[in-house]
Amino acid sequence: MIRKITFFAALVSCVISQKSLAQSESKGDGLKYIPSIGANFGTLSYMGNLQGSKGSSVFTYWRPVYGVYLEKKIGSFIGITANGMFGTVSKSQLDDEVFHNFETKVTNFDLNLLLDFDNGKIVNENSVFSPFISVGFGYLMFDPKGDLFDKNGNFYHHWSDGTLRDVPENMPGSDTSSMLLTRDHKYESTLKDSTNNYPKTAFTIPLRFGLKFKLSPHLHARATVAYILTTTEYLDNLSGGGSDKMFQTSFGLQYNFAGASAADDKYKDFDFSKLDKEDSDGDGVVDLNDKCPGTKSGITVDATGCALDSDKDGVPDHLDKEPNTPAGTLVNKDGVTLTDAMIAEEHAMKDSVITEYKTFKAEDLSDEEMKEIQALYEQNKGGQIGQTNMPAKFVPLDTDKDKYLSAKEITNAIDQFFEGENDLTAKDLNELIDFYFQQ
Repeated sequence: MIRKITFFAALVSCVISQKSLAQSESKGDGLKYIPSIGANFGTLSYMGNLQGSKGSSVFTYWRPVYGVYLEKKIGSFIGITANGMFGTVSKSQLDDEVFHNFETKVTNFDLNLLLDFDNGKIVNENSVFSPFISVGFGYLMFDPKGDLFDKNGNFYHHWSDGTLRDVPENMPGSDTSSMLLTRDHKYESTLKDSTNNYPKTAFTIPLRFGLKFKLSPHLHARATVAYILTTTEYLDNLSGGGSDKMFQTSFGLQYNFAGASAADDKYKDFDFSKLDKEDSDGDGVVDLNDKCPGTKSGITVDATGCALDSDKDGVPDHLDKEPNTPAGTLVNKDGVTLTDAMIAEEHAMKDSVITEYKTFKAEDLSDEEMKEIQALYEQNKGGQIGQTNMPAKFVPLDTDKDKYLSAKEITNAIDQFFEGENDLTAKDLNELIDFYFQQ
């Protein structure tokens, strides 16, 4: 048992060393191939000198087998696997000429070169199904035993008529005194060659073919068949006829441990630490802490990246026309202290604008009135009496670029004023309405 553990540990070390080699690569796709571990269960059959009963096949005398394995890819196409197989093989032949049976527990460890076909060239890497093959070299341990006595301890004597009796066939009086025996299929006797003390270990060459089914990125199912050649002819305790073979079928699950994926390779040369130091607007405050991104160059900012407002009046210093305003003072958009007169004038102008707006809403004009206004414009725009040059501050309001402010465009400008979507003042709106009638 100690030899089994030692041998398998050596195989595991080989696989781990391959993992370390792949991870030490600084370039290439090796980093995305991750180690995996698997287990399987199936059937194991003997193929050798013993023929078995008439009409039997390789599956007639199958026995259960289970296994574990480690796998490490070292490229998109090639990998290395270490396998451990634990099972039993058995076979019996009883006819007029031959009576022989055996059963042996087998333990096999092997190291294999694996060829996976889902490498993007033969089979798509994202394919759910993909085939694989492997070839390897292994070490086999076995110990054949035979069913030579029945449950009562009677030795099986094989007679030429194909029966088993409790006495030899050539014993005097055996034809009348013998008793038929029935096998109990208990392999109680250790088998050995009478002239050759053969070793109960051998080397093996396993050839495997299988189909991989990807249940998830980390979990795969595998169906595998294996043809295992041995360097011994004594699995069955019979010499002659060449080395014995085994045939294995199995179904297993494989778990792939977490590792770098192909998608991660795109970012392997990217320094993510730079993101913590990024300052897109160059204001001296990194983006992660900047509450006012996009600050214009040259503007002094506070610790949060927002424009400095020394007097806390809500108007940043670079726009404040009255710095150092006392705390709690009401200011206009330029940071200038609002006087009672200025507040009264502002209210009066807004009230006037609201009145004008209610009077001149485009929706309140009939189609005939709109046509009349347009007709008057057409009469004047050719340099005739009444033509008025449009002030520069009203040019952006001419959305259709016809050099004429229509009632609809005036209404939109007033709507934008109350929504805070343009820079017009209440005084500008009064001028705008006057200009509308001067066109």
